[in-house]
Amino acid sequence: MNTILIIEDDLQIRRMIRDFLEHEKYTCIIAENGKEGLDLSKKVLPDLIISDVMMPEMDGYLLKKELSQNPLTALIPFIFLTSMDNRDSIRKGMELGADDYLFKPFKFLELKNSIEVQLEKRKSLIKEFYKSEPAKNVTKLENNEFFLIKDKGNPRFIKILDIIAVLADEKYTKVVLSNRDKIIASKSLAEWEEFLPEANFIRIHRSTLINISCVEKIEKWFNRSYKLKLKGFDEPVFISKRFYSKIKELFL
Repeated sequence: MNTILIIEDDLQIRRMIRDFLEHEKYTCIIAENGKEGLDLSKKVLPDLIISDVMMPEMDGYLLKKELSQNPLTALIPFIFLTSMDNRDSIRKGMELGADDYLFKPFKFLELKNSIEVQLEKRKSLIKEFYKSEPAKNVTKLENNEFFLIKDKGNPRFIKILDIIAVLADEKYTKVVLSNRDKIIASKSLAEWEEFLPEANFIRIHRSTLINISCVEKIEKWFNRSYKLKLKGFDEPVFISKRFYSKIKELFL
């Protein structure tokens, strides 16, 4: 089920759009102004955003500009709602990357059709991305980069240094993030090791890859082995004898 963020300062319009879209089986999140909408966009990462242009706190143009500059939100389809039926207004929105414009008063069928078109475009874009994405021999990324990954089949942008650890989990890998989210990815641990920056990530076990900047504490374990405590991750991770020399060189 797709999630749509509705950003509109008019209470009646906001409720009408929400009620209609929920009837159409969409999950809806609402915001009363651009600033609140920007915060929710980053937290929720909705599948599509519908926004008024003229709003308090932050207008729709500035909102769209902020979203376009953030790799986490730049690809979210964006539909403007406006009562300003003039060429300059449309041009400004399109230059900022808006995907469609609907003029108030609009018909709900227009809104429904626009949403369906934009979601289908996004689906096709993501499909093409993954079709062209090499499974192996990926260029090694820098530590400040974002990249797109499938989380249980759903696309998601993450930042390299937000990764605390990557853990092998049968056919998949579990990626632990600094906000305590966990992503289930189809990439193998070897593929992760291949393109994550070597200066920041090392393997400590055949099933574990860690971000060394997240190491909080190292403790002795039984049989002359060690375990690590990582910032933002409650479970201990263990160092195998095979990789112990790397950890000793860095921390002990």
